[in-house]
Amino acid sequence: MDRAQFILDNAKGRVLDVGYVCGTLHGRIIEKLGKENVYGIDTECRKEDKTHKNGSAEKIPFTDSYFDCIVAGELIEHLEKPEKFIKECRRTLKKNGRLIITTPNRKSLVNRISGSYETKVHPSLFDYECLKELLGNNGFRIKEASCFPYTEESSYGSRRKWSFALRKAAHRIIPNGLRENMAIIAEKY
Repeated sequence: MDRAQFILDNAKGRVLDVGYVCGTLHGRIIEKLGKENVYGIDTECRKEDKTHKNGSAEKIPFTDSYFDCIVAGELIEHLEKPEKFIKECRRTLKKNGRLIITTPNRKSLVNRISGSYETKVHPSLFDYECLKELLGNNGFRIKEASCFPYTEESSYGSRRKWSFALRKAAHRIIPNGLRENMAIIAEKY
């Protein structure tokens, strides 16, 4: 299983895909759940309609308790104020709604060796404990957590395509806390 399959297996009901423009995941969620059940917001949304809006993750342009599930794939690390995003997720999710987050693991072996995640475009890097604390302080409990190696889909635009095979092989032997890409399912309580 990879990050995309993890998301697809756990996204249910009315889903908001935050930052949906980049990559192919949004189309795959639509294939699974139907266009009428999949919404999207992105600061680069080019064509707004009832289900797709131009907007910020830190101010979600939908009403309270509207979604069953929110997907934030490779997004939270790009936010200046991730707590605002988590609060917006809590506001727009129904009771017991799911928040699916994938993000680089700040404590991964790759990052410890190369520092490759620590760039200007990643002002908010997390490890598992920090993300668990952020979620817990804002009305969520973690239901499931996994780690996956990066793929071309999760590292859209990467210049180092050759490294994906190497990372996938190394992922099998590296302890979970040192793996690259965290995937979290949190439930609103």
